[in-house]
Amino acid sequence: MSARRAKPTPVVFQGLDAGLRMFRWVVLALLVIFLFSGFQNVRSGNVGLLLRFGRLTGASRAEQIKQPGLVPALPYPVDQLYLVPGPDREGQVRVEEVWKPIDDPVALDKINPIIEGYCLTGDQNVIQARLAVRYRVTDPIRFRLLMDTTVPEGILHEAVLASLTQTVAGWEVNDVLRIQRGGDAGPGTMESLAAVVQRRAQGRLDAIDCGIQISALEFTAIHVPRHVVGAFRDVQSARIEIETKKREAEGFVLSRIPAAESEANGMIKAAMAYHNTLNARASAELSVFEQVYAEYRNNPELMRQRLLMETLEAVLTNVGRRIHLPLGSRVILPPPTEEQP
Repeated sequence: MSARRAKPTPVVFQGLDAGLRMFRWVVLALLVIFLFSGFQNVRSGNVGLLLRFGRLTGASRAEQIKQPGLVPALPYPVDQLYLVPGPDREGQVRVEEVWKPIDDPVALDKINPIIEGYCLTGDQNVIQARLAVRYRVTDPIRFRLLMDTTVPEGILHEAVLASLTQTVAGWEVNDVLRIQRGGDAGPGTMESLAAVVQRRAQGRLDAIDCGIQISALEFTAIHVPRHVVGAFRDVQSARIEIETKKREAEGFVLSRIPAAESEANGMIKAAMAYHNTLNARASAELSVFEQVYAEYRNNPELMRQRLLMETLEAVLTNVGRRIHLPLGSRVILPPPTEEQP
């Protein structure tokens, strides 16, 4: 019995079979493209955190933090890559909530705290300031994933703002405007307003362990409100004038002190010399008196005659004109006449 001849496949089924084979290749190609479409690039200066179904991938910290380069990943929503500034890259945050330009065109007679911020100083004055803060990310995981915020820089912003108002509240306005004051370490030491604000802000960040390190903090503008700037300048000018007059007076005193000390020393030396002269004279007179007294005790009558003769001799020697009168004569002296000029 001869073999039966196979029937030929209809053309329709042949076209369908070819279409199915082509569809399988297209699906396979799309699947490959889909799988490889998840590869992402971590740009230079950043690090990456790869989340798969919302969980961080990697068994160790080194594996969890992806370095710059191509990162193999599955497409979204399976995998998601977050970029975080690397440790060598600085970010910047500006704090302008307590600042308003001194030449602001809005003319108001007082500060409206709803639209204009300010800080109170320790001596009940008002200042306005603007800051620029540079920071580095020391822990990318805590910075991006463990903080309950979509804007981690906002934590830094609020920490700096709170530290600014706290610090200014303890300083006097003149020290705030100079951005420094005398330190607690003793006379001659100074502390910077920026350094104090940075230290306190960093303490707040460390307390919540947010993975941020402040690298620099700078006051880009600081002034009194525009409403009182004229009066404040007058007060400052008056204080400067007071300090100037005070220093001039101190200089005058310092210039007079050496002359006064020299004069005082001269008077003291003259008084001491006069004192020594009087002592020497008194000692000499005492010695003479003691000698005369000793002779007087031995022969009083002889000593009396001697003293009388010595006295008469001294008197007659100093008298220019002498008139000898007989014993018992009366002498009437004429009244003195005024000398002609």
